[in-house]
Amino acid sequence: MKKFMLIFFSLIVINNLDSQNNDYTDMYALLENKIWKVQLPKGKQYAMEMEFRDAGLKKTFLYDEKQTEKFYSYSLCVDTIKVFDSGERYIIQELTDNTLVFRYLPDSLTIGVGSVRCVTDNSIEGQRKNEERLDSIWRKEDIWNKGVAKITGEPVKDLSTIEPPRWAGWDYDLTKYYVSQMKYPEELLKKNIAGYSVVMFAIDTLGMPRWTNILTTIHKEFDKEVIRLTKNLPHCLPCRNKNGKRMKCLYTVYVPFLPQHYRDRVKKDSIWEDEQKHCFVEWESPSRFLDGNKNTIQNYIDERLEYDQSLLGNKEQVRGFYKITINSYGEVSEVDVFHSCGIQEWDAQVMDIIKGMPRWTPAISYYGKNKYQESIWTINVFFKKTKEQLIAHTFEKQLETGVPICFLNEQGDTIVPYGKYKFCQNNCVKNLVFAYENKEDARIVCLNSQGKELFYVFQYDNGPDKLREGLLRIMDENGLIGFADYLGNVVIKPQFRFAFPFENGKAKVTFSGENKAVHDSNYWDSSDWYYIDKNGKILN
Repeated sequence: MKKFMLIFFSLIVINNLDSQNNDYTDMYALLENKIWKVQLPKGKQYAMEMEFRDAGLKKTFLYDEKQTEKFYSYSLCVDTIKVFDSGERYIIQELTDNTLVFRYLPDSLTIGVGSVRCVTDNSIEGQRKNEERLDSIWRKEDIWNKGVAKITGEPVKDLSTIEPPRWAGWDYDLTKYYVSQMKYPEELLKKNIAGYSVVMFAIDTLGMPRWTNILTTIHKEFDKEVIRLTKNLPHCLPCRNKNGKRMKCLYTVYVPFLPQHYRDRVKKDSIWEDEQKHCFVEWESPSRFLDGNKNTIQNYIDERLEYDQSLLGNKEQVRGFYKITINSYGEVSEVDVFHSCGIQEWDAQVMDIIKGMPRWTPAISYYGKNKYQESIWTINVFFKKTKEQLIAHTFEKQLETGVPICFLNEQGDTIVPYGKYKFCQNNCVKNLVFAYENKEDARIVCLNSQGKELFYVFQYDNGPDKLREGLLRIMDENGLIGFADYLGNVVIKPQFRFAFPFENGKAKVTFSGENKAVHDSNYWDSSDWYYIDKNGKILN
């Protein structure tokens, strides 16, 4: 049994009416495309209660504190009620415990105790509000899984296991594309007919749409426009699995058609286009590597370079220029030596490092539909003598993990006395060294070239954490995890219970959890994981 109640109170006059309407006060009923002002008799108070049964519509009225019951024969088919005694047809737009909203309402209607006249409020602001209310209703009713799904149609339960498709200018919210590019069906726009379509399409490994299918809609003319816009989609950055391999997927988008909002957008676009005639700015954004900082490219190469500094001779540094072509998918497609540093081996190293770079964010052209495009970078790489480094020395037969050591400078002077630390693999990072404390449950300590302790280093795979995208994990006295760069600067102070290394510019972290053991291995268990960027900011 479906039961709901409508309660109208006409004790307060909302608006002043003309003299011919003195017997009425105002209420509002929401229809499909307009807000209708419903005028009820003044000085009357009544309620209407309806119970949905198999073959009847029961109305109970309260009028002047006297109860009157009426019964009408009716039929109920999905969302349509047909009342047989009047032959009128009402289509339910919204049905809840306290709201009944009709899609269509006649010019006049008698409800129990008096005449109810319906007039429309066609103000622009009224239409906007009405469209927003309709849009919110449709979104709630929509049962489809939005966004990316497996090519089989199965939803992706954990989006962190994949890289979802991403479009230039619209990122992951493709509804913005349809709304900004649509041409409203002319006849439906004249009649102020609002609605929506939900479209599903496949995305191939090139990021192009394939196999378009309308899942649900209000009007077939909306479908034609949605299909046209889908076919004209520029390529996206395709879906990738956790290993970065391109994969096919399905994508589902809700597309609202709201007449007044469309008119507002067309007007705004017209003003913008006129402004562009007097503007000489090129609306493009360059490709970006990781955080977009040019120094990050130099740092990325520096961290991976291995070369004999003696080849510099009397020079403090030399410089090479290298040309990188980034395709419209953010991949390094070509690398050339623009100007050699003078040493072929170093040039070859740099080219190999660049070819192995993680994907960039490709350049975007904001003309028309917003497209990813190819771009070319020319970068310079400095080959220079590094700062003085400490050299580990032991009196044992050979230098191996766990033996007592002292640290000497390049002139042979003792900087750190023998026995204070134990050796921690071959782990020099620029002018830093790592060593084990000389005690039980020893932690790994990071020392600078003067032998000063900087911080504890997170232990990974029986050794110090590796540099990932220019950062390594560090720890404080309480075991909380943070991040430092290859120069020993603390970039993100220790604050996380657990943290994974950076990958593609973000790291997975948590502020709480437990280290649990299963069989012969451990794992981190937490119910609150987040992603952070390289500034330590939590990402959405």
